[in-house]
This record gives sequence, C-alpha cells and structure tokens, in this order.
Amino acid sequence: MPRTKFYEIVVKRGFYGVSESGLCGKKDNVRKFWEDVFIKMSIRPAIEQLLEQKDKIRVIDLGCGSGEGLELLTHIPPSTAVKKVNKEFVIVEGDIEIYQGVDISPAMIKQGKQNYSNLPQADFVEADLSEGFPFMQNAPYDIYFSSYASLSHLNYAELEHLTEQIFSHISSRGYMVFDLHGRYSPEWPGYWSKDCHLQLPYTMAYLLPPQEQDPNKIKWFDVTYYSGSELIGLIESVADASGKKVKIINMRDRSIFVGRHMDTSLFKKQRHSIRTEVNRLFDHGYRGRISGLGFDIDYLEEVKDVNHQAWTRIHDYYNLWQTVVNTLHALMNANNTEVRKIIESSPEILADELKMLAWLYRNADRFPVVDFWASVMGPQVACILRNLEFSLPQGLGCGHSLFCIVEIENEKKK
Repeated sequence: MPRTKFYEIVVKRGFYGVSESGLCGKKDNVRKFWEDVFIKMSIRPAIEQLLEQKDKIRVIDLGCGSGEGLELLTHIPPSTAVKKVNKEFVIVEGDIEIYQGVDISPAMIKQGKQNYSNLPQADFVEADLSEGFPFMQNAPYDIYFSSYASLSHLNYAELEHLTEQIFSHISSRGYMVFDLHGRYSPEWPGYWSKDCHLQLPYTMAYLLPPQEQDPNKIKWFDVTYYSGSELIGLIESVADASGKKVKIINMRDRSIFVGRHMDTSLFKKQRHSIRTEVNRLFDHGYRGRISGLGFDIDYLEEVKDVNHQAWTRIHDYYNLWQTVVNTLHALMNANNTEVRKIIESSPEILADELKMLAWLYRNADRFPVVDFWASVMGPQVACILRNLEFSLPQGLGCGHSLFCIVEIENEKKK
C-alpha cells in the first residue's frame, strides 16, 4: 500500500491534528516527555549557536507532516533555564524568518496549513523528496530538519542524492538533522542481518487497539533502516563529493526500549508493554506500575552474533534500567541495606540519580500533592530512564530512531 494513501487515512482519523498527550495514540506521554525532549535537547546547542550570530533563522522541515517540526523547534527550553526564567524557549515564532514545510502527502500539507494558518512565516508545500531537494533556487536555510524517521521513507540512493543536494545548497554553514529508523532496535531483531540498501516493511498499526493489529489486515509500507556506521558512511561520502566540511555534532539512539513496536508483536513474538508503562509514569493522573517496568530481552540472544556491539549496548542500558527498577523495589520494601548496596555499586552516572530517588521516596510527606507517586515519583523515574538513554555513547542504530545532527560548512580546510 502506498504510504501516501495510508497517511491520508490516519489524517482523516485525527491523528495529526493539534491534540493533547496521553496514555496512547500518536502524541502520547512518551512522545511528548521522552522523544520530543530528546530531540529538543539534541538540537538545542546548534540553535543557540546560530542565534549568537543572527537574529532570525531559516528552517526547512523535510517530511514535515502537519508541522510537528515547528512545534518542536519553538518549544525548546534554554540550557540555562534557571537564569533565563523570563525567556521560556530558545526560539519563538518571531525568531524564525521562514519555516518551510515539505511533505509528499496532500492531506498532511492541508492539515499543516490549517494548524498554522495564523503564522505568516510558515509555508507548506507538497513535494516528493525521493525526487530530490525541491528548493534549490531558494536562499539557503540554516536548519534542514527532519524528525520521526521521515527520511527513512527514502531508499539509500534517494537519501544520498537528497543529502548531496542539500549540502550543495548550503552557502556558508548550516545544519542537517537526520532522523532514521535504527536497524538494531530490539523491536525488530529479524532486520538486524539486513543492510541499508534494502527497504523493509514497516507499519503504524501501533496506533490501533491490540485486537486490531492483525498482521494480515493492517497496512504496511517499506522504509529504510540504518546502522550508525552506515549513516556516517553516507554523510562522509556526500561531503567528499560536494567538497564540504562536515562535523557530526550529535548521533544518538532514541527510544531503545520505549519504541512503538516494543508494545506490539508485529516484528517479534513478545509484546512487552514497556511504552504503556512509561506512559503511565509520566501521567500525573495515573500511578505507574513498577512491576510493569520489568521485562525480558533474552529473545535477542539469537541476534547476538549479528552485531555484538549493538547487542552489548542494549544490554548495558538494560542493566541500568533494571538497576532503577531494583532500587524502587528495595525502597518500597523498606530494605535500606539493599538500597545502599545498589547505590554504592552503581556507576557514577546513575548513583546520584538513585540517591535522589531515595530522598524523594523517604520525604514523600513533604510534597503538597494529592498523589505523590503519580505527581512526583513516577514522572521522576521516567525522566531518569530517559536521561540514561540520552547519556549513552554515540548511536549505533539500537533505537527505534537513529538521530543525527551534522554541521556543514562551505569548504573543507586544505
């Protein structure tokens, strides 16, 4: 089924309108408080650096959907938020000279125009990026942005061609943001042995209730999955061909255990419900179930030898995740000896977080909230799990998304 037709359907069902986050759906709590925050934290240094040199920036959103990129970029908290309490976000709409959204879906473009009809600098254009960059005649942009695996809809050759045109379009300095499906995600172990020159099936049936997720009835379309080394190879090859100097500012794996398809059995036998449980942690109206945060990744043993580095990265993060869960169990059982033992044996990056969790739990009565767990403890646990993921070394393609920011300058140094 053509992906454009599928997106027409999900737009009509209301998944791309302006809506609140929650326990499920496209804009759930994990999307808002984990994945959106991940993108904002990653791109913030580049935007702050741009704003030190110019008053307004030019942005193009590649595969813009209904304008999610504009919402993301204009809601990034400053890195020194405590000192800049009077400035809510790094950039506001007035700091953007133009936001150019481009998408292949007519329904998405129509929805974007509707969502941002009151913003004159926002423009939405229907175009097929598989045919190349459609704005070569326009003035260069400062940020060539993509999010939520929009560029994975292109095959390798198409992405390579698009990237080469974008690099050529940059006159002095600019940033390109890649967001691609990671091939070594624990969501789809069957894809680990493939490569980025082959497109493989994907589905957004996670938006449907579990009882409707019949693999023989849902809609599928092909996308490209990348490892970190493959993306680096593409970037460096294009840089050589276009005579540009490039620097990878950031490359990270996002949503390793909270990827959408961890909660489905469409790519693996197990349905883990991890994203569901983290959604509950973030929601102030629900108590997160600590027992639901425990899960088994033994099923990945079968792909251990396909990429041992990726397998090790996932298991290292899994061990950190389980340490947080074990600490919570010890706190709830008033086993202070075990809490102390866990903290003292934890790596420094986690030990301070666990000390804070212990302090919060033991001082619950000091917080003037109706439900301490739902309002304070649960969200903090979710933030710790998120920040642990963000602290991992350079991305390998182990998450639902491989997120990468590249700085491009006009000429290489001789």
